Amino acid sequence: MFIERGKPEEIPKGAIRLTKDEVMEYMTNLIQKWPNTMELWALKHGNPILSSAVVISSSVILHFYRKRLKLGNYGRFTLFLPVVLMPSIFDQIYQSSITTKSIILQEDCPICISTQSMFIQLGTGIVYPLMSTIGGSYMVAHKMNLLSFKSNGPDIVKEFAQHLTKLSRPLYNRLTAFVIGHALLSYMISHYQMENFEFLRLKMLQQQNEEIEALRQRKQISNK
Repeated sequence: MFIERGKPEEIPKGAIRLTKDEVMEYMTNLIQKWPNTMELWALKHGNPILSSAVVISSSVILHFYRKRLKLGNYGRFTLFLPVVLMPSIFDQIYQSSITTKSIILQEDCPICISTQSMFIQLGTGIVYPLMSTIGGSYMVAHKMNLLSFKSNGPDIVKEFAQHLTKLSRPLYNRLTAFVIGHALLSYMISHYQMENFEFLRLKMLQQQNEEIEALRQRKQISNK
């Protein structure tokens, strides 16, 4: 079955109309059951690769602040869940429900799809882990009396900012590398996902044409 997006007036006679959910379900099953994994590797494994990259960057960020604040084993599991596990899950969900869905339903242009993928990757792989790590690590350090600020009232915000800036300086180069890495990886994966989908569409069209030709030949044989 060949699936093509079109306007109501462009739909040929005898065509079956499918909802977006039905298209997604059909195409997802087709991709997962495709016999040659290498032909659709990006559609099959691209999002898990991006999710794994989120685990790597968020783990490095968490380890850096835990080490700099000398937390030891304090709150290790408590911080791991929101800082490392949750963003990797969110990345997988958002990439599948936004990027891959846009590719399959042909809803956005290639540049828009790649941009969406990069924003998702940077948000889940850099922004969220960084913010949650800073908040969680400082909270644990304060609770365990490993860190205290001398200022009171509004001045404590300034002291916290100065302390955070000084503490984070050695991480800047790694953050820059992670930003570039996530952006390039997400662009590459989304690019190959679009190529994989175009290959799949051509295969489906070829299969449909072969079935139509086989049906035409059977009719010719039966009419003789």
